[in-house]
Amino acid sequence: MKSVLITAQKNAFDKHLVSVFAREGYEVFVSGVNEPTKKIDIYIDVSNKRDKADTFSIRSGIDEKVIRRVYNANVIKPMKLLEKYLPFLDKSKDKRLCFLSGIDASINETRDKTGYAYKTSKAAMHNLFMIAWNTLEADGYTFRVYDPLSDEVSAKAAAEGAFTYFTLRRGTENDDPLRNDENRLVMRDALGREHCW
Repeated sequence: MKSVLITAQKNAFDKHLVSVFAREGYEVFVSGVNEPTKKIDIYIDVSNKRDKADTFSIRSGIDEKVIRRVYNANVIKPMKLLEKYLPFLDKSKDKRLCFLSGIDASINETRDKTGYAYKTSKAAMHNLFMIAWNTLEADGYTFRVYDPLSDEVSAKAAAEGAFTYFTLRRGTENDDPLRNDENRLVMRDALGREHCW
């Protein structure tokens, strides 16, 4: 039986994601609820903290407390959790790492002038994804970065889309191993669109 670890079950998306994986026959672990003892095939970090107080811009000045709060939730905690569960992933042949992010945190795509804490925290996580990919890809790890589009897509539909994206392999073009799409680190959203960092 394949297994998945989801790092939280706090909001509607997380809960739907747990339900979808259970429905599809996966052994589902939730961090802090039921811990794995053997292996994890798919690891899903659902850290995607936004803060209502994150309304400042570069001109209005930053609120250090808000920045630290969001950074800790979106960067420090995910790094600690990945470090904790990596030995369980090492035991799997699948070794899939999945993370949530937001397309509004894309350096190339963002147009908003506020939301500084969220965007800078996710920019830091995008660097972590790249470092992790550089380190782990040679060991057979594959990566998924996903935006559930919480303002546009229902949590249930986003979870169904995430399941498909997180569980399927990305194709090999013309059976050429040098054209394997798993060799790219990309971010996709709940509508299946690919976004730049």
